[in-house]
Amino acid sequence: MEKALLINNLRNFVPIGDEEYRVISSHLTERHFSKGDFITKEGEVNRYTNFIEKGSVRVYYIDYSGQEHIIQLGISDWWTGDFPSFITQQKGILYTEALEDTDVSSISYDNLQLLYREVPVLERGFRLLIQNAYASFQYRILQNLSLDAEQRYITFRTAYPAMDQQIPQKHIASYLGMSAEFLSKIKKRIVSRQRNRTGPSK
Repeated sequence: MEKALLINNLRNFVPIGDEEYRVISSHLTERHFSKGDFITKEGEVNRYTNFIEKGSVRVYYIDYSGQEHIIQLGISDWWTGDFPSFITQQKGILYTEALEDTDVSSISYDNLQLLYREVPVLERGFRLLIQNAYASFQYRILQNLSLDAEQRYITFRTAYPAMDQQIPQKHIASYLGMSAEFLSKIKKRIVSRQRNRTGPSK
């Protein structure tokens, strides 16, 4: 499995040289999940932080009534999993499911602690990564509070065009807090407005 994608992702936050690249790579575990497999499950301790090399996933929880709520979607070049469980090493409440055949590079909790000592700059890299993720999470909450359904979808599509193409519509709808049928209507309205602006095709 190609590890350069993961290293380049980390280089967005901190400088990583060739020797540090080698050390980090030696602590990675390559894992493959078929469509429908679970990377994490409720009630289990999440032992790994996972970087998606190929494929797509959804992270969700199931409430007391049995309703699923998607809290994260991920494609190639994204980190994913039950982060609270990983950080605390306590039993998690989230499911992470492969939406298609998916390859991940994983770092176990114990190996990450070793890497913090062997590659000190990595600790700062993960701190910045987590800060960015937290800021994005808060931004999403504000969007849910202030934007209507169509605005939420347009914002999502603008920010994550590749994800909008790769992830099934029903999961995007769930992530945005609406039904798949309602999202379909929104898409049709958007297409209709675009056609009206550009006029009839010749």
